[in-house]
Amino acid sequence: MTRSTLRPMGVGPMLDRSLQVYRKLFASLFLGTLLAFGPFYLVSNVLLVNLDALPLVPNFDFGDMDRFWESRFSEELFAGGTAVWARAVGIFLIGLVLVFLVVPVYFAWAVILSNRAIDGEATTSGDALREAWRRYGRVLGNGLLYWLISMGAYSIVSVGNFVLSLVYGGAILSTAALGNSEAAVTAAGAFALVVYVLFAYGGALAYYYFLIRFGYFLPPLLFENESVAIGRSWSLTRRSFWRLLAVYINFAALTYVFAVAVGIVVAGLGVSVVGLLLTLVVVSAFLPAGLVVYALTYRVQKTRTDADDIEAALARLRGPDPTQGSEPREAEGTR
Repeated sequence: MTRSTLRPMGVGPMLDRSLQVYRKLFASLFLGTLLAFGPFYLVSNVLLVNLDALPLVPNFDFGDMDRFWESRFSEELFAGGTAVWARAVGIFLIGLVLVFLVVPVYFAWAVILSNRAIDGEATTSGDALREAWRRYGRVLGNGLLYWLISMGAYSIVSVGNFVLSLVYGGAILSTAALGNSEAAVTAAGAFALVVYVLFAYGGALAYYYFLIRFGYFLPPLLFENESVAIGRSWSLTRRSFWRLLAVYINFAALTYVFAVAVGIVVAGLGVSVVGLLLTLVVVSAFLPAGLVVYALTYRVQKTRTDADDIEAALARLRGPDPTQGSEPREAEGTR
């Protein structure tokens, strides 16, 4: 299928175009997310939440913390016995189905739907779902590989932060060798804190670097017929980490205000059946927006990398610059 290309965009235009696509697909994405995660959310709440202590609507009595905690968890969870194990097995099975079945298909479905909307193609959720199912094996395999990479990066960052914590503590304790003066303690503590903050934020940045660089494996599996697309993701995001990071930071800031406002309402309604249902509705509305941004940034990155590849191929076809060899030949001919 021939797909249109997108001109290279800055952070603002990419977010603006993503929101346009999201508004166009809102009904399909919202209903798809609701159907994908709603049953598991409701079943997990039936297994965990003490519905008998949960009112239909909240009474806004925020000082009644006993009722809050009673409503959060079923009494059977603290009673022990077979019922606890049955609920635990149920939650475990729900998690397996979500991770290994629902999430890969849902992410592929949302990206396919978004990509077709970007191209202006008329499509249905059913068509996108069937196409997602055809790529299920590849998506699951690459997703597990990406998870292993992310866990490895997280482990390295965690170990680094632990070592830095030891350095921070050692710098404070080492001031005893300097006479344990107040000035020495202050200087050592300030230095260690600065070093710790710099390296801690640097570690977090390194973690997100690998998440973004390897994170664009899904679209090549769906649209470029790749089998293992981790390497393709690395090439797609070359020289674009800071731009992509800025896109996601701005997207998070853009949705933060709405999330806080809705979160306050959900918190107020949380101790009720209405609150649980509203939480599901809010998540179903917000979750697909990030996948639309993901799909659009992929298309922009593909345009950039394809243009770079074409330019490099043309440069190879043209060969060396003729002007570089003309001067020696003219000089040789004048002898």
